[in-house]
Amino acid sequence: MENNTKNWLQRLKDESWEAELLVSAIAIFGTFQLFDFVNWGANIFINILNPNQYFVAYFICLFSFLAVSVLTSMFVIHFILRAYWVGLVGLNSVFPDYSIEDSAYSKIYTEKILSILPKLKDSIQKVDELCSVIFSVAFTFLFIYGYMALFVSIYLLLFNILSEFIPYYILIIPAIIIIAGAIAQTLVTLFSNLKRNKEKEKLQHLNFTLVKYMNMILYGPLYKNLLQVFMIFGSNFKKKKSLTYLMFLFLLSGSLVAVTQFSKTNIFYLADSNYQKYFDAHKTYSNYYKDSNNSDFLLAPEIQSDMIKSNVVEVFIPIFDYESSMRETVCGVYEEQKDKSKVEKHLHEAEYLKECYKKYHNIFLDGKKIEVSYLRYNNHYKTNQFGILAFIDLEGVTKGLHEIKIEKINSEEAFLKWTIPFYYNFNKIE
Repeated sequence: MENNTKNWLQRLKDESWEAELLVSAIAIFGTFQLFDFVNWGANIFINILNPNQYFVAYFICLFSFLAVSVLTSMFVIHFILRAYWVGLVGLNSVFPDYSIEDSAYSKIYTEKILSILPKLKDSIQKVDELCSVIFSVAFTFLFIYGYMALFVSIYLLLFNILSEFIPYYILIIPAIIIIAGAIAQTLVTLFSNLKRNKEKEKLQHLNFTLVKYMNMILYGPLYKNLLQVFMIFGSNFKKKKSLTYLMFLFLLSGSLVAVTQFSKTNIFYLADSNYQKYFDAHKTYSNYYKDSNNSDFLLAPEIQSDMIKSNVVEVFIPIFDYESSMRETVCGVYEEQKDKSKVEKHLHEAEYLKECYKKYHNIFLDGKKIEVSYLRYNNHYKTNQFGILAFIDLEGVTKGLHEIKIEKINSEEAFLKWTIPFYYNFNKIE
């Protein structure tokens, strides 16, 4: 019975390459779609979070992006290596080894070349070993980064929900404890693995305790699975150093994939507490213009074109969800009219919001503040975002280059501002 089990397991190992190739091909396509999912998450954070929490959201998106990038790069590498392995196995079935007698080259040259080349069977074994461990490492990184992103997201959600009832300095204590514990565990692990400390029982017990409980906190129900993978590599480090070092190479390749994909997302908008730097007032962006904007989420207002050929400019200004928490400082508290009908209440609230949007938005034409008319615009035609539509009358404006400056203000200052240049070329028909 035991022999049958061993034979079945060995047969499964020998034939697993077919399944691995199929999974890799499907996974390569699937994981590239996950980049859009992470960008969607970044857009959600931009919309709902107060800007002073953007930096936390940036790390959540960064962890998620690295998880997807490492997974994608490893699937691509695995597919290439496994295809190479199949080629080597096929070649080995026809030519079991190198031949000096049948070589097309001279004996001296052939012997010298063969002295620097690995044995064909050794290459097959090494490539097979590498392919076999890539899956475990790829999903390990996915679990690490993915769980950390999920953990921090839940913590951030609870922080925002409970901050209305509990002082923020109390809510931040768990985060401080976790960060301090992670730093302490890293330092103790490094110190305990020094050669002179490996036989110190109390220090090793402390290291074990910190690793166990910090992994339970950081990785939750996955901590035993992740520790198992770490220990398989760690306990076989001296025997298979090359495989362990290659894992770091794969992590680097994942980072390079992340760099190439980062520019296609809005994650950088979350990276700096001074997020206003994302739009330089001295630069022009295609996202400002409806006829050239390819964005799936508006971070800035949008006018119809960089060349205006009518005597009215339409400006769509996105209204982010987090702005609702700032309105009271500018517009005052909304007082619901309890004695009115449902329809009247709705109209009263709509009028309040319309006036409120007007109060905390300033629009300037060529540096001069102007009064404009606004419409509440439920859904942007492309991004489905809520916003307001402003109409700027250009009657009397001369032909040439002009600029529109838009500000969102709170009780203290403008917390968002953009400068949108355009060329006015309206030919009035008499």
